[in-house]
Amino acid sequence: MVKTSPGAADPAVEEELILSGSEESALTAPGTEAAPVSDAAAVRENMARLRKIGHVPWKKDFKTNWVIYCLFIPVLVWLILFHYLPIAFSIPLAFKDYKDYLGIFNSPWNGWENFKYLFTGGGVGGSEFLLALRNTFAIGGLNLTIGFIVPVLFALLVSQLRFKKYKRVCQMLSYLPNFVASVVIVQIMQNLLDRDGALTMMFHNLFGAPNTNWLADDTPAFWGWYILFSVWQGFGYGSITYVSAISNISEDLYEAAAIDGANRWQMMWKITLPGIMPMILMLWLLQIGVVFKVGFDRTFLLYNASTNADVCDTLFSYTMRMTLNGNLGIATVSSLFQSIVGTVLMLFGNWISRKSAGVSMF
Repeated sequence: MVKTSPGAADPAVEEELILSGSEESALTAPGTEAAPVSDAAAVRENMARLRKIGHVPWKKDFKTNWVIYCLFIPVLVWLILFHYLPIAFSIPLAFKDYKDYLGIFNSPWNGWENFKYLFTGGGVGGSEFLLALRNTFAIGGLNLTIGFIVPVLFALLVSQLRFKKYKRVCQMLSYLPNFVASVVIVQIMQNLLDRDGALTMMFHNLFGAPNTNWLADDTPAFWGWYILFSVWQGFGYGSITYVSAISNISEDLYEAAAIDGANRWQMMWKITLPGIMPMILMLWLLQIGVVFKVGFDRTFLLYNASTNADVCDTLFSYTMRMTLNGNLGIATVSSLFQSIVGTVLMLFGNWISRKSAGVSMF
């Protein structure tokens, strides 16, 4: 007898529900034409019915899986101590003129002055914050597009390799840059993109690009080079999840498609990509929530106030700089802004995914 986990639907019922979308559209009255039914709409309807059938009350689930809940307790304690309690204690700092010798609770309140200083653009701090916000959205947007698509494409390409040893070598070599320290990555970037660097000279000789130090150039080209090296460092490691998801797709689907005459491109487009689409959407939603974390270590190491501050400074590096300078009120407002906007973006992305593809985190 096969046991199903609490909260999961019976396999027979699940199979019947998944197939019902196509079967119901095929059964029409004699002499009438079948109404066009959207495949996406049918899938969403069947998934909703599966979730309704598989719903289990929390108390019942706790009685069945109490061991798992107990294992989660240390993680919950860690989250409360190092994430939520610091947030609770730091929020008052956003409304105070913090003094070191007075502490958090004895420092005088200053209302919304920290917010005005940060968002109005007045003064050095405000203008720096607005530039950091622009750079963060620019680099984060490139990460959500180019930086997110490349690992998916690499996983699809790797899945097409038939020679297993060559496939493993390619995967292993693609993972290696992820384990290189950020300090080393920054040094490599500086050596390659310096005025006399290899990449600078190559682009100068081939395309007539200016012979300049690209990392010290105060232009948006800095964002392109930054994303290029970010993708090179993380595309292999980021593809692990997709390669694993592709390996779980049933081989029967590929065999049936091959019998019907489908080529490898058609199988990748019609079977592989739809099979990993829920995983792609889920990871994309998680990436939206951390869009402001655009490689703080690299931007902090590359930042130079006299050369590339207008394109390199991000909200993370700005917040760290304000903290080290003793402006804890300004730093708290910046952190609070990042948390609120990141949460809103994640909720918005989750809503779009649920409406368009029927896949969501909650």
